Amino acid sequence: MKNIKANPKYFVLLCSIWLILIVSSCRIKECVFLVTSDLHYDGTINKTANLDSVIGLMNDVKKLKIPGESGRMKTPFGVVIPGDLTDSGLPEQWKQFTDSWGVNGEKKLKYQVFESFGNHDGNIDSLVRTGVSKRNKFRREIRAISENGLHYSWDRNGIHFIMLGSYPGNVWDSTCGWCHYFNQSFKDPQESLAFLEKDLKDNVKGTHKPIVLFFHYGWDDFSKLWWTSAEQSAFYDIIKAENVVAIFHGHDHGVASYKWNGINIWSDGAPQNGNTTGNFLLVHITGTNTKVYSVSNKNVVQIKQ
Repeated sequence: MKNIKANPKYFVLLCSIWLILIVSSCRIKECVFLVTSDLHYDGTINKTANLDSVIGLMNDVKKLKIPGESGRMKTPFGVVIPGDLTDSGLPEQWKQFTDSWGVNGEKKLKYQVFESFGNHDGNIDSLVRTGVSKRNKFRREIRAISENGLHYSWDRNGIHFIMLGSYPGNVWDSTCGWCHYFNQSFKDPQESLAFLEKDLKDNVKGTHKPIVLFFHYGWDDFSKLWWTSAEQSAFYDIIKAENVVAIFHGHDHGVASYKWNGINIWSDGAPQNGNTTGNFLLVHITGTNTKVYSVSNKNVVQIKQ
């Protein structure tokens, strides 16, 4: 150690190695995953059969011809589902979801599942929210879980992923467009913004690691009625210095891409339209390039920014 301190060449060499290790740890190798939301299991056989057909398509997604992709697509690491798993948070609806989607590929779906709650999934003590919290203990390779067990993050292939429930907030802001219609606790985001701030500090700060965020409400006209501009500003203040490469949301059942404060946003549509099948998103990230495709009945269309 004395020789290293005495010789500046060794010090420069060590600093160079350290910098290379940091840059390498943040490099995106290649990352493929699926996104869907608004399953709205309602306890009926028809809804289960409809969504089972989507699960089957997800399991076989590598067999599809993807426009603009050369060669075979990498196997998705999992399916991310930001909310509205059920239509009203009832036990039979939650059972439909868990029986079909599983946690780590052990049920009908053959991939790992990363889900959270939306406005249709019941109150803060609902079976869905308590169920998500319990399932978080069994997900593989989770990086962090909030103190209340609901919000969580994970890393895959150099990217940091964060699941933030219905929206990134702490307590429900009573001035939102639709707040006066509801008194039930389903509107409570349960400290997801506090978890986001802590998770970024603990697992991302200073690394410039790419970040992908998921939550239920977005910035479409319908979603903006459910959280306020003040809440959105507080959220942006926390992420504005970070390398957020994409945000995915559900809620409006439509496929869309747009920007918010310069950040790429995608609305994931829905895998069901009543008793007919809908779509899901296939996301392929390589380096600084993010390609998003809408998959429906074996038809694949790229959703461009």
